[in-house]
Amino acid sequence: MVNPAALLGLGLAGAVIAVVPALSAKTPTCPDHVVRDESGNGSSVCLAAHSDVTIMLTAAAGSSWSEPAAAGHVLGPARGLPTPHGLVGWSFRADIAGRTEITTSGRSCTAVASCHDVVYRLHVTVR
Repeated sequence: MVNPAALLGLGLAGAVIAVVPALSAKTPTCPDHVVRDESGNGSSVCLAAHSDVTIMLTAAAGSSWSEPAAAGHVLGPARGLPTPHGLVGWSFRADIAGRTEITTSGRSCTAVASCHDVVYRLHVTVR
């Protein structure tokens, strides 16, 4: 005859084994600092809360960028960064978890007579 207590013990052991993989599965972590340039236009990034996202954009002769802004209250205001010649940069502090978009616009000129307007967007998820 099978002991009911032994069956209960085996059932609990099976339940614990089934739960352990679920508990050990990690949620993907986001980095503490993210840097993006023009190649990141339109992309999405994940950022840890209380860390920074930086955008570095080319500012060649005839090119300019507006002060970038982030929608909502997920990121703090843009802080200008010292940059090497030919670049402009800003950093944003991730204040709270959520989603936002950083946008800036500019005029890109590859030659004196070849200029076009550009809108830069970076989608940010803060965890």
